Amino acid sequence: MGRSRRKYKQWRAKVRVGLPKKNPRLFKPSFSIPPKLLQSLHQDPHWDHLASLHHNYSSFRVLSDPNSLSPLSLSPHSSTDLDDDDLKSALGKQRSDGSSAPPQPLTAIQRLHIGRLVDKYGHDFQSMLMDIKLNPMQHSIGTLQKLCMRYHMYQNKNPLIKGR
Repeated sequence: MGRSRRKYKQWRAKVRVGLPKKNPRLFKPSFSIPPKLLQSLHQDPHWDHLASLHHNYSSFRVLSDPNSLSPLSLSPHSSTDLDDDDLKSALGKQRSDGSSAPPQPLTAIQRLHIGRLVDKYGHDFQSMLMDIKLNPMQHSIGTLQKLCMRYHMYQNKNPLIKGR
């Protein structure tokens, strides 16, 4: 008669793989310091205990809040207009010259799914929305419009062949 699998798993010894122990007294930074920060450190800024946090950060040429992109948090020393434009185009917002980044081409799987929808329905996005077999991701009408626009935009270009 056989044993139960649960008892066998409890009885069997667990294999514990030991990792090499780390030396706690040895400090190795796991990141690289950005070149802009290195440039600002060469100018020997000083921390003013009487000034505000924003003023001290701007003297070090560092943003006080890296998550906000409002014009108030951006100091003139923290980045150039070119960096701001690159950041805006990466976020899909309008650049200072009025243009925005072009939409990215679809992946091969996206081209396959959207191509089937376009072949069957053309520009009828409501019917595309209702078809749960060809629209397995259940994209909304707005998402389908954007995907179809990207599909038609890069329809003649083969994404697998770059630089030709």
